[in-house]
Amino acid sequence: MAQHHDTALRRQIGNRLRDLRMHAGITSQEKLAHSAGVHRTAVGRLERGESGVTIEVLAAVLAPLEVSLGDFFQPFKDPVPPRAPKRQR
Repeated sequence: MAQHHDTALRRQIGNRLRDLRMHAGITSQEKLAHSAGVHRTAVGRLERGESGVTIEVLAAVLAPLEVSLGDFFQPFKDPVPPRAPKRQR
């Protein structure tokens, strides 16, 4: 269950990032990655919801878009349930 929720949240984050990039007039993921100082594949993986993101990387990617972390997360209103703790073997 948690994995499905993680995937949905990653997709929401990716869609939000893509929308902001396009709104800023940056049509190339590679240009955004270069401006943000991250690897060129990182933006694509984020936008497709294939990987999670740290706050540090997200802040770096948002900087060229002139979007703050607070503004980025503004549309996310629903609380995210906590993950179940991993079982120790």
